[in-house]
Amino acid sequence: MKIELVSIHIERSPKAMPLAAAMLKAKLDSLNGPENRVTVSMCDFYTDDDAEHIASSVLAKKPDMAGFSVYLWNRELSLQVASIIKKKAPGIIVCLGGPEAGEMPEKLLNAGVFDLAVTGEGEIAFAKAVYGILNGDAVPENRIFNVPVNDLNDLPSPFLSGTVDLSKYEGVLWELSRGCPFKCDFCFESRGLSGVRRFSLDRIEAELRLFEEKKVTQVFVLDPTFNQDRERAKNILRLIRKIAPSIHFTFEVRTEFLDEEMAELFASVNCGLQIGLQSSDSSVLKCVNRSFDPVKFREKINILNRKNAVFGLDLIYGLPCDTLAGFRKSIDFAVSLQPNNLDIFPLAVLPGTVLHDKADSFGLDFANNAPYTVRSTPQFPAEDMKKAQLLSKSCDIFYNRGRAVGWLFMVLETLNMRPSEFFEKFAEREVDGDICKAQCSIVKDMFEKAGKRNLSTAMTDIIRYNDCLNKSLESGFSGKIDGKVSLHKVYRLSPSVNFLTLSYDHDELLMIGEINLIDFVKRFKPYRTEVITYNDNGNSVSMPLDTVWIKLLRSLDGKRTLDQTIKSANINRSEAIEFIEFCAESGILL
Repeated sequence: MKIELVSIHIERSPKAMPLAAAMLKAKLDSLNGPENRVTVSMCDFYTDDDAEHIASSVLAKKPDMAGFSVYLWNRELSLQVASIIKKKAPGIIVCLGGPEAGEMPEKLLNAGVFDLAVTGEGEIAFAKAVYGILNGDAVPENRIFNVPVNDLNDLPSPFLSGTVDLSKYEGVLWELSRGCPFKCDFCFESRGLSGVRRFSLDRIEAELRLFEEKKVTQVFVLDPTFNQDRERAKNILRLIRKIAPSIHFTFEVRTEFLDEEMAELFASVNCGLQIGLQSSDSSVLKCVNRSFDPVKFREKINILNRKNAVFGLDLIYGLPCDTLAGFRKSIDFAVSLQPNNLDIFPLAVLPGTVLHDKADSFGLDFANNAPYTVRSTPQFPAEDMKKAQLLSKSCDIFYNRGRAVGWLFMVLETLNMRPSEFFEKFAEREVDGDICKAQCSIVKDMFEKAGKRNLSTAMTDIIRYNDCLNKSLESGFSGKIDGKVSLHKVYRLSPSVNFLTLSYDHDELLMIGEINLIDFVKRFKPYRTEVITYNDNGNSVSMPLDTVWIKLLRSLDGKRTLDQTIKSANINRSEAIEFIEFCAESGILL
């Protein structure tokens, strides 16, 4: 039997890796005897691909079975593709799995395009369906296969088995465990399952070594609560620090399980944490079966800040019992904790969740089809949902994409303004693509309206300075030049280099934070400074330079030799060579 497993990803990104399909293939491959009865291949598509194109690509492989992993973002497209396949090749068995299949198999099967559904964990159930067909076994009357996985270590690793070609993907989805100890009403992660099951540390270490060997750059850990088992989490972080220090990891964690040692370990590896706050109102969270103590939450977050661990927070608007005013307070609380990013989503009432069962009792009006988002609640009318959406968009542009975490508190302190109030002001502005320019413009306007125009120059210096630092960091480290600098070679600037003209002295400007903005402007006078920022081995560095050296660096265009560049700049040769040697050793030049 020839099987084609179809993955339709939400977008092209480092997260677009077909882990579900790879787990199915790895299990089927492990069961294949010498007779090689089953051949499995995988194909990747995206939600902006045309249904006809996807169907034609699948049909070109001439499979006996096509399997679809169906999620809320690709459900309709999967139905369209499956329908085309069935019309053009009725003999192909079309199977579906994934979260949407697990929660509404009958509805999807009744659409008339799928022959079988695999619900729950798919590896053993799908294998049972495939070999049952091969052996001529009777298909269940409801056409649904569901077989739980009792021991996760019975599942072959899709990485160690070679099922996934790691060189094809920008990032890796990594599963260390399954299940969740919490039972939040809006999530179906733990519904129908008991406890948390974990893959062995031996397997995890072997996969880590493979990731490092294959030069993987990004890993997204799928565990909903990575740090629930404190000691295991610490052991894994130690393994990462030892084996794969250059790979960036993303973890979902809960603050309840954080302690000083764990925070230090998170800070010692290349990673970011995502923490589900959802709301800062304990009464709202109680409505969805979550508990929350704002004092303890802040204490735990402060540990992360003290250790300089990178973390982000999640918020949801439209929760039962919440209001627009309450949502604004949640934003204010979240921003006060200075997360590196603040991700905000509308509530989705997912089929199969407790919240879906309770929707009528809460008076939730939500979309019946994916993505199942709430349109209104008795406390959060449609008009307020639109306002919350604009507030969310403004926060994403200004705070997340604008990387404002390092300086927004200075603006808010100076203006005596709440974060939500500030984001609402920003939402009124059109952003033409240059977010830093828009940030500077609105801050300048707000300072002027508040009668604090004299502070805006220093503040916009800080905003532009932070923007350049972040750009240098995101550009990555290009490496250092080995060997002696040669006058006869051609050099160019690293992509991480940014030039910046400040209105205040570079070193004095960096004192803002230690002293407030008002005191800074009283104490220091404007002093024009030329600065470069660059990436030095993963660290964003800034350096003030005399105009002559700025001119020399700008002249390094990768076309003329160093000797020709120095002559054209009319600079002292020995001093220029000494400066260029420093730049070569610092990662400024290529």
